[in-house]
Amino acid sequence: MRTVRGKAGEGASRYFINSIAKAFQVLEAFSKEQGSLTLTELSERSRQNKATVRRIALTLCDLGYLQLDQKRRFSPTPKVLDLSALFLESLSLPQVTEPYLSELAERTHESANLAIRDGSEVLYVVRVSAARRILAVNLHVGSRLPLHATSLGKALLLGANRQDLVEILGPPPWPQYTPSTRTDPDQLLADLEEARKLGCALADGELEAGLRSVAAPIRDSTGSIIAAANVSTHSLQVSLDQLLGPIRQNLLETADAVSRALGYRG
Repeated sequence: MRTVRGKAGEGASRYFINSIAKAFQVLEAFSKEQGSLTLTELSERSRQNKATVRRIALTLCDLGYLQLDQKRRFSPTPKVLDLSALFLESLSLPQVTEPYLSELAERTHESANLAIRDGSEVLYVVRVSAARRILAVNLHVGSRLPLHATSLGKALLLGANRQDLVEILGPPPWPQYTPSTRTDPDQLLADLEEARKLGCALADGELEAGLRSVAAPIRDSTGSIIAAANVSTHSLQVSLDQLLGPIRQNLLETADAVSRALGYRG
């Protein structure tokens, strides 16, 4: 049984408010094994008298953190997740994701990156470089690349429709960097449809000849895509089968782990 730490008289500050502590004792009485509790059970597990627990529990019901069913059992509501979301949102994205990307780079022996969307560009916020250099340009945190010519960009655009693409990228044709660059909505929408099936987006020689990468979306607690992670390599070093096989699997596992660390439960 869990109890609230820091009760009055146990190192509490002079600002300690007992009623708030008692409310958290009631919330902390619930567990994975005991997701719903009667008033008597709440009283026993929070180590408070029933009259006090009743007032607290009903107040938490009024506030939307608890609900009371027809069997007179209390249980937490999804609103409780908002409390953990406040903590998660206070962490910077690089702080949360860098350990996961470092592990991904180590497993795949390729560069791993995290980017967010800034207008029509991807903005690199985390980069874990592989030993070998694969790009003519020297990528680093703060680097920007075009959305439509990168796997990161496609992963960030995964939920976009034709109108969204034109609003974000401007009227086509979009800048062409190689013969493989997607320069109009039809081409890009076809890639996005395939990416939704695979769970990740592929870019093969669309920004620079020989550059090959695969990217997966990162989601927050609401399910919104807030970033994308990718693994980038060179076609002379890694085949398409390798990229879409074991490397893709490692990437998807990493993206899922990062999203869950950010509160995603889909």
